[in-house]
Amino acid sequence: MPTPDFILALRDKVGTDLLWLTGVSAVVRNERGEVLLVRRADNGQWALVSGILEPGEQPAEGLRREVEEETGVVVTIDALTGVWTLPPIEYPNGDVAQYLDLCFQATHVSGDARVNDDESLEVGWFAVDALPPMPERSRTRIDRALAHTGRTWFAADAAGESVPGPDGPEAYAAGPARGAALATLRDGDREVVVRRARESDLPAVVRLLADDRLGATREDEGDLTPYRHGLAAVDADPHQLLVVLDDGGEVVGTLQLTFIPGISHGGAWRAQVEGVRVASDRRGSGLGGRLMEWVAQESRRRGCAVVQLTTNTSRTDAHRFYERLGFVRSHEGYKLSLVDARPAAPAEVAAP
Repeated sequence: MPTPDFILALRDKVGTDLLWLTGVSAVVRNERGEVLLVRRADNGQWALVSGILEPGEQPAEGLRREVEEETGVVVTIDALTGVWTLPPIEYPNGDVAQYLDLCFQATHVSGDARVNDDESLEVGWFAVDALPPMPERSRTRIDRALAHTGRTWFAADAAGESVPGPDGPEAYAAGPARGAALATLRDGDREVVVRRARESDLPAVVRLLADDRLGATREDEGDLTPYRHGLAAVDADPHQLLVVLDDGGEVVGTLQLTFIPGISHGGAWRAQVEGVRVASDRRGSGLGGRLMEWVAQESRRRGCAVVQLTTNTSRTDAHRFYERLGFVRSHEGYKLSLVDARPAAPAEVAAP
């Protein structure tokens, strides 16, 4: 499809200067759960169907138009899954543009996928666990859509900070960006960064989770697919935070922090800590204690009244560690296992 007329008219006035445009993109799935992708003619990369809205065009209608024009597929638009501003793009002719991207979840209704215009070299359906190489932004859009539970994801600002709102954890719905630094801790003469986990951290995170007698029986670094789906679900929920300790690019610790609303205790929020791990060669340095101090500070900042956790009864060293930090053994914990194995499909893990 040629450049829209309204953009050509704007270019006559502004030349190659930056244009602010609204784009739409679609994570289209069929009855088999496969994702519709196109291999773009301009760069040869696989990507989601996307396009530019015409002046006055409604986003959902514009996206339906783009999908049908590019692939011959007719879709229904189900949900808005993500809103973010992309970095400026400079085209080969010198034109500069920046896009507000509205990403939608859509479902195939009719039509066989095919190359339907000159924007694509190939069109095809792909299983979510067998996607071709593609730009990270397309993978991120897919992850967000697969993890969608009814709440639209909004990107953080350029500094990775969320926009303040009302008191309580709901004020941080935008959330820090994946990989954003949250704090810096001292470990002897070294500085270790606390930051949000990203997909490239998953092998190291899984190794940390597996590095004890209990974890070794339930974690599998050989298949990272369910962990990727899990991270996408965590990132899509503003009340979830999976962090790592980053020492110069080496992941030396991790934990998950969940912010829980409630009615009891005067409607107080609680912070739940799960999956606390510090690399075995870094234990005893005080790094784990400083990480838990950050947990308390972050939970207080988000309006929580209490930090709570559970730890297996066999982990006596962990019991002593938490008690030294001021945690009180005040409750008995019980768990009921509902599955014998981890779910294989992302749709099964998206809902809490």
